[in-house]
Amino acid sequence: MLRLALVLLVVGYGPLLATQYVFTGFDQLIPVLLAFTVGPLGAAVLLVAVILFLAALVRRRPGPS
Repeated sequence: MLRLALVLLVVGYGPLLATQYVFTGFDQLIPVLLAFTVGPLGAAVLLVAVILFLAALVRRRPGPS
């Protein structure tokens, strides 16, 4: 789930950063749309992944090691 969140964040904000700093001559309409649609979805998935990870840490029962 963490990999999905990272991929969504890169797909959402990567083109926006690339057109802002590297490809400055290109139109930024598509990267801005990706940033507003895919970026927040990636952030939400990242938040859920962190919550699930913390819940798994809390729920872990001490066992024989």
